[in-house]
Formats: sequence, structure tokens, C-alpha cells
Amino acid sequence: MKLTDVYAEWLPIKKRQVKESTLSCYQLIFINVIKPKFGNEDVETLNKKVVMSFIYELLDSGSKSKKYCSDILIVLKMLIRFASDELDIIVPDTSWKIVWPTKNKIAAPKLERYTPDEYKKIVDYVIDNPSPRNLGVLLTICTGMRIGEVCALQWKDIDLDNKTIHVNKTMERIYIPDNIGTARKKTKVEIGSPKTTSSDRYIPILKDILPVVKKFAAVCNPDYYICTCDEKFIEPRSLRVYYQTFILDKVKLDHCIKFHGLRHTFASTLIENKIDIKTVSTILGHSDISTTLNVYVHPSDEAKRDAVNVGLKRIFR
Repeated sequence: MKLTDVYAEWLPIKKRQVKESTLSCYQLIFINVIKPKFGNEDVETLNKKVVMSFIYELLDSGSKSKKYCSDILIVLKMLIRFASDELDIIVPDTSWKIVWPTKNKIAAPKLERYTPDEYKKIVDYVIDNPSPRNLGVLLTICTGMRIGEVCALQWKDIDLDNKTIHVNKTMERIYIPDNIGTARKKTKVEIGSPKTTSSDRYIPILKDILPVVKKFAAVCNPDYYICTCDEKFIEPRSLRVYYQTFILDKVKLDHCIKFHGLRHTFASTLIENKIDIKTVSTILGHSDISTTLNVYVHPSDEAKRDAVNVGLKRIFR
């Protein structure tokens, strides 16, 4: 059975099992990458040797990242297993794992963050110049929320009595491939459940920014969105565009890191101020502490200097 035919059988069933945004990612991977290579191949022929050769080819060419290649492999294996479990086709074993290039062969990207002085400058500007979009930036750098989470946040998610924010949904723009297998340019904004179970969480509101939050809450309908103070929302890509202008033209920093760097700045600042990893991980909505350590926690040059000077102080007395 051709892989394209397996995909046609698999799609309506998978649609009932996962979020629309997740299904869209699977569809785009199949349409853009898997179908051109294996669409007309019999699923019975897709063994470890064939698949590994393709994945390594993508990695070696530099056209696809390790993460994207991993996602391709996930979709391929899902389709092959579906052919076996649901269509009773005898297929190659899929329990094998690929050997990825070692980390020293793939340079880890340096995650950007703002310095403590820049952090304070951003916070001070918003407190002095409150606006709905500025509030969105402020909440991000003071809570570590993802951009989709802050865009989906409504005033009914704010509990002023307990001084907490309930992160219970996220917003993203997704592509809408059709069932035939062509990637159309049509997209839509989806508001759905958070990224993972751990992402549904309560975050305490920093007491220093609570007065700003209260002023907005006093004049906003509970169903209004935080970043617009209106029934209409601002989507992530529009907030990113605003944020860049905000940092360079309003706060007047001499550089602007990615919006996600606000989350990274928040996490790194907590860690450097001796907040335990488990607490930070819970606030960020990570399901595994190792994610917090490996992805978001990177000591600054100043922190490393302090570690060396303090740690070895007694030796040189």
C-alpha cells in the first residue's frame, strides 16, 4: 500500500485524537517533506535503512534542524505503525532509534536574555507608561509566560484576591492543509489548551506590578483580552512586531532580542537569585526540571565570575 494511501486513512482518525494545531504540524511535515520522498513508495519497504538514510541526508545538507528531523521521524513511524495496527499490513519494525549527531558536532544556539539593568528599564517604562500591549510585555517578563499564553490571557484569568494568573489556554496561528494533501496558504488563529498538562498553571503576580494590573482590571470586562483590553485579541505575530518597536523606540534599548527572550530573562534571573529549580520549572510550566536547566537556565558572565571568585576565595587568603 502506498504511503499516501496510508496517510489518507490515518488522517481522519488522528484528527479525533490530537489538537488541531498538532494535526496541522503533522500534515505540513507529510505534505512538504515526507510525501515528495516516500509518497509513492510502498509502506512495506520503509525500513530502518531507508528512513535513516533520508534523515541523515537532511541533517548533512543542513536544510533541516535536528528537532525538525526528529519530528519527521515521529510522523513517519506513526504512519508505518498505523498501517500495521489498523490496516493489517506487514511492515518493518519501528522500535529502533536513530543515532543523532553528538552535541559537540552541532553548536548549541545561544539563548538571548536582557541584563538586570535592561530588565529594570523595561519594567520601569511600562509602569510609567501603561497600555494594554505594554502590559502584555510586562506580564511576560515578570511571569515567564509564552507569547501564545499571554495573547490568549483574559481578565477572568486574573485572580486579584489571591494575586495569581491562571494560564489555561494558548493562541497560535496555524496552517490549514486540505485533506487531499496540498499545503494551502490559508491560515487561522486557534485558541486552545496549553502546550502540555504542566503548562496549565497558576503564576503569582509580582507585588510591584500589582497596582498596574489592578488599574486595568477595574475598567475591563472579564472576557476582554489582557493585551488589548477589548473583546478582540492581538495575535502573537502582531505582538512580536509591536514588541520590537516598543523595545527600540520606547524603552530605547540599543538592541532587541526575540520576544521569547523575555521568558528566558525571567527564568535566568530567578535562578541567579537562588530560587530553586523546581519552583522555577513549575512557574514556567515545564513537565521536566531538566528542560528548565538545559534550555532556559544559563548563568551570566557576572554570575560565573562570582562563582569563581567566591568559590576559590579561601584558597587565596
